[in-house]
Amino acid sequence: MRLPPIRLASDVSTDIVVAGENSVDVLGVVAAGSDAGADKRPLASLRTLAGGQAATAAVGCARLGLRARYVGVVGDDDRGALVGEALAHERVDARLTVVPGVPTRAAMILVDEATGRRTVYERRHPSLRLDTAANAGLWTDARVLLVDATDPVASTTAARLAREAGVRTMVDVAARAPRVDALLAAIDVIVVPETFACAYTGVAAPGRAIARLGAAFPDALIIATLGERGSLALAQGREIRTPAFPVPVVDTTGAGDAFRAGLAAAWLRGGEAANLERALAVANATAALNCRAEGAQQGLPSWEEVQTLVSAQS
Repeated sequence: MRLPPIRLASDVSTDIVVAGENSVDVLGVVAAGSDAGADKRPLASLRTLAGGQAATAAVGCARLGLRARYVGVVGDDDRGALVGEALAHERVDARLTVVPGVPTRAAMILVDEATGRRTVYERRHPSLRLDTAANAGLWTDARVLLVDATDPVASTTAARLAREAGVRTMVDVAARAPRVDALLAAIDVIVVPETFACAYTGVAAPGRAIARLGAAFPDALIIATLGERGSLALAQGREIRTPAFPVPVVDTTGAGDAFRAGLAAAWLRGGEAANLERALAVANATAALNCRAEGAQQGLPSWEEVQTLVSAQS
């Protein structure tokens, strides 16, 4: 494994391009102590918030002080307008394609007030597809490209173009789907939840799972996020376990997206001198801090907050 060097900030117009899903989330917090078997359960709160894994990662990068660009697709409805407004508020350079007559992706998220764990129910119109050719110039005008697997074909095309130009590529894949293999083969930094790593490789132990991923994609850095247990990475045959940061958990929505934002920020702010162990600690701290508030984006931290947490645990 040899990652491409981080390009100079002066060579491109943005630090990171994030391409993929956006969403408008209706988030309900199920009151602690309510009867799980009841037909009706009280909600402690009910809010409508911007989300989506790629859009959330872009906002996370902006909060961490990076020049962030988001590329995605919305419908011509109120939800699409909300997505654009939320990105603009966070000073993310949003390049949105609007599809007429199509609803923007939406999700219903139920959060357990007692644990912060969430369940997501989503709805996405099949016409919300990214045209990689129309956005071809965007994939190479960055220092890092982060894509998700919402549309594996489009993400693979973008990642290949970026990689050929010397842009470091990262991915967010949560579930196995057709054509994901080709996408993973175009990625320098594969970041997946342990559930994906185990399901993809057919082994139950995360350590063995990432070892198999490393054998399948030997040119990539492999990282599995482990939730409250932190993260596990495989770099040049070496296993790196990074513990999580204990914080009061309100909602785990967006923690994985925050992890990727923190990892990118550690490299982009630290350059080639950035230590992998330190970068993983920054990523874990960013993910932990995002769990402080309801919704995917509300708890995303500043760079100063992340550094304070990392230093306190060093």
